[in-house]
This record gives sequence, C-alpha cells and structure tokens, in this order.
Amino acid sequence: MCGSLARPVKPLVRTVLCAMCVALAPARSLAQTNPDGEVTPEAVETARRLFREGVAAAQASHWEEARDDFARTLALRPAPIIRFNLAVACENLNRFVEAIDQYRRFVRETPEGNDPARVSAARQRIEELDRRLAHLRVEVSGDEVRAFRLDGRVQNTALLGVEMPVDPGPHTVDVEGVGGDTQRREGAVYEGESMQVLIALTRAPALTVAGARPAVSRTQSFGHWVARPGPGGRWIDWAARATTPARSRWEEHPLTLSLGLALNGSAGLVAASARYFPQAWFGLEGTVGALGAYGPSGALTAHLRVPLSSVALGAFVGFGLGFTSLTLGCSDRGCADAVTADVRALTLHTGLSVEVALTSHLSLRAMGGVRTLVNPADVRAMGGDTRYRVCIPTDGTVQGSACDAYEDLAGAPVDPLLAVDVGWAF
Repeated sequence: MCGSLARPVKPLVRTVLCAMCVALAPARSLAQTNPDGEVTPEAVETARRLFREGVAAAQASHWEEARDDFARTLALRPAPIIRFNLAVACENLNRFVEAIDQYRRFVRETPEGNDPARVSAARQRIEELDRRLAHLRVEVSGDEVRAFRLDGRVQNTALLGVEMPVDPGPHTVDVEGVGGDTQRREGAVYEGESMQVLIALTRAPALTVAGARPAVSRTQSFGHWVARPGPGGRWIDWAARATTPARSRWEEHPLTLSLGLALNGSAGLVAASARYFPQAWFGLEGTVGALGAYGPSGALTAHLRVPLSSVALGAFVGFGLGFTSLTLGCSDRGCADAVTADVRALTLHTGLSVEVALTSHLSLRAMGGVRTLVNPADVRAMGGDTRYRVCIPTDGTVQGSACDAYEDLAGAPVDPLLAVDVGWAF
C-alpha cells in the first residue's frame, strides 16, 4: 500500500494511510533533536499514538481532529511525510494558505529523488490551491497604525497596502491608530477574488456622551455577507453560478476552419471554409473550392443552429458563384467567328446540417440539401446547348435579336447537395 499514492484531494485516505508506514518505522528514521535536548521515549511513543489517531480521524473525514493530531506529531517528531499529511488536512478544511505553506515545506525537505510521487502531487496541489486563494488589500489613511490584526492574529504593519493571500471565507480586519482610533471590518471573500478594504482612522477620536450611541459605527462590512460555505464547502458565488450557465464547447470556440468533399457542393468537389458564430445559434461561412461543374467557385452561407452538448443541429441558406470560360459557336446562322465568353454561374443552396464535436476542438459536419441555378441560361451554354448563341456577322456587329440567345429556356436545374467536412475550432 505504501507504493501507491492517491490524488491529494478529499478524502485522501490512501495517502494518509501510506504515511503510516513511515510513521511506524524505526525511531531513527524520524527522530530529531528538539530545542530542549534529545527526543525522549515518551515523546516518541506519544508521537506514534497521535499519528495513528490522526490517520483514524482522516479516514472518518474528521479533518479538524486530524489536523490537530498531525500538527502535534510534527512538533514531536518532525518528518516530511508528517508535514504532507498536515497539508492534506489543512486543504480539506479550506485552510489553503496553511496548506500551501506545508506543501512547499514538504517539497523543500524531501531529498532529491525521494518520494517523487508525493513531491509531484504536492506541486500540483500548490498550483491548484494558488488559483483558489482569495486576496485582501487593506488600505489605511488618516493616522499611523499602531496595531493590525487579521482574524484576531497580529500581523506586521508592512502588510498594509499590499495584497495578502487569505483563505476564501469570512474574515475580520482590526486596525488601531496611534491616536487611539480602533476600527473593525467584517466580511467574506470568494475563491480567486481580490478585495480592497478601506479604513480611514481619525487622529483624535471624538468623545461621546456617556450612554449615547456613537455617531458612526466603528465596525463596518466589506465584501460579501455569507454565513456558511455553499455545497461541497466551497466559498464561491453559488447564486451566480446557478444563474449563469457554463459556456458550451460551441461558445468557447466560435471560429472553425474546415476541409471537405461535396457532391454538387456550393463551391465544388473539394472546398475549404471558415465559419464564425458570433452567437451560438447564428453564424456565417465563407467557402472556396474547385473541381466543380462551374469551375473555381466561392460561396457565402448563413447558418441557424441549435447547439447541444456535443451535437449542433442546423439549417443553412446561401449563394455560390462559379467562374468558368467556354467557346460558343454559331454554326447555323452564318457567323464568321466563334467567341469565348466568361460565364458566371450564380447558385442558391439550402438544406440541413448536423455537426458532431469529436474533441473540444475537432468536429465532423455533414450537410444535405439542394442546389439550383439562379441564371439557368449560363448552364445551358456550359452544357453545349446551341439555343444559347452569340453571333458575330461578317460586318462585325452583334445581332442579339437574330440569335435569340435565351430562347426556349424553361426551369433551372435542381441538384441534390451532399457534403461532409472536418473542422478545427478556435
């Protein structure tokens, strides 16, 4: 059991039990000289008993008791592994500042190469807890400060005016000026929050008549008034979390670049596209492609979609523009020459789509619908239909009326549209 290590978060029973193996090792492995002399047998046996009691308390999630037992054990028999267990107990009590300090000491005191699993775990917990720490910045004006206390503990006045790391939760700040003015601030801060506390001291506090209420209360609030932590013991804004849903994968990554294949696609057989959704339900897509019936093509498409957890269902509509050139002949009207014309085929496409998120960035999309020509005369020409003619008589003048370039054209061709692409979201 001592060869394995559980992730050092609640309840961390396996981690604490592993430490028991070391704690019950021969005395020489843990014994140190205390300031009063050699470690006595009484201290050794008491440390062993306290450690076993701490382990039992940790198994039962009685973390306050476990912390007290581990702290006493550490004072009697200093050892890095005991310090690690003390850090675990502090973390489970939301005493993040103390937990970080104990984890750091454990890393410093553990010899290089010894216990690499716990050293790695301690460093990970330091990084995680550092993000969850709250910070207070106490600004005092009006008088010099004689005494400064945070949660009843005397603090160095050099901490005034700078950010101090504190545990998330309720705190009290007491400041006493040289002139005798004493003020208190009470409030709570959430995880990861920075709070500024402003205190204006008076050099000579106004005297009040006996029995009369002071004009201004010397105790004021700051931050949040929270009686107890929320679910899971977390000091966070649970109300805000409940009313503000977490951003979905589709909102986190609104821009997608993709490559795909299509049958009767809006931009050809092979296409590259960029689509951007400023809102989760609406977006625009630009596409360029080639190897289509209309030559190199481009398209602009509007999308409406319903984003779910890992699937987005949508509908689309847009226009495509193909660029090609062809030679038009006038064999039966006495034309002197054939002409080459640039044909621009304008298409309309619409249909439905489904996009599946394979990872947080990678997605697969399939689309199905129809594509139709807006200017069908151009496709008649590209298909070699002789009813589309451009005639140049021998005198050099174009006689469009004689050629009847658009005669007998009925209905635009409608083709099924099928496409699939793979995209990477940013």
